[in-house]
Amino acid sequence: MFKTTCFDIWRQEKEMPHIVTLCKELDDKLGGGIATGLITEFCGGPGCGKTQMCLQLCINVQFPRIVGGLQSKAVYLDTNQDFSPARLLEMAICTEKRFHRTLPKSDLQTSTQTPFTANTIMNGVTYIYCKSYLTLQAAVGELRKMLNEDKAIKLIVIDSFSFPLRVIEDVAERTGILYSLLTELQQLVVEYQLVVVITNELTTRVNGNDWKICPALGDSHAHKINQRIILSKCNEQKHFVALVEKSNIIPQVAVPFVIKQNGIRDVS
Repeated sequence: MFKTTCFDIWRQEKEMPHIVTLCKELDDKLGGGIATGLITEFCGGPGCGKTQMCLQLCINVQFPRIVGGLQSKAVYLDTNQDFSPARLLEMAICTEKRFHRTLPKSDLQTSTQTPFTANTIMNGVTYIYCKSYLTLQAAVGELRKMLNEDKAIKLIVIDSFSFPLRVIEDVAERTGILYSLLTELQQLVVEYQLVVVITNELTTRVNGNDWKICPALGDSHAHKINQRIILSKCNEQKHFVALVEKSNIIPQVAVPFVIKQNGIRDVS
């Protein structure tokens, strides 16, 4: 007790592994990418790139250690049937080609026990469809067992976290379920040093005669997540924008990015 200093905590945070997004500017702003030990939320309207970002992270978490990756696996909880295995495969094929173009094949085989190919990337993502908040609760409840059985899992994606919860009309019940789910996820990210990524939609909040567009699920939800990144599409410049709205390491900052056939990339 009373032996941990602020320097110790700072050093631990600096040494935490990250999953890169492949948007270098965003990764640099976040201190290396999406950090383990945190719940990160990607929020935005339809077509803003939330699912594309999730798919990209499912690939990037599997990057070999020789290039600074975690060489790990992902679990994808899909509540809105937005998951596209065809799109994931397309990105995986591009990733395989890029790695074999830039790294000698012998180096990849030496650094990984299994070949780094599009097929192994697809096999590295476990998919679970959660058709209601009840199945989402059950799936989150099973995560600890999955993590104990497979230590290689380092990324949990819930896309979308808000979709099954918004149908619960009783506010007290919805808040209770929300709090329980996020508390369990917080315990898992710290205990197993994971990256947990959830997606959220936008909604309209009315206050008297005023109204504004804001993330769904309310303030209680916002207090339980560690990092919020709002995604939007900039039609004039034909690119997307990632606004880091909430972070414990940086102030608000906006970063442009594009979505190409091979995935998330910098604008330039």
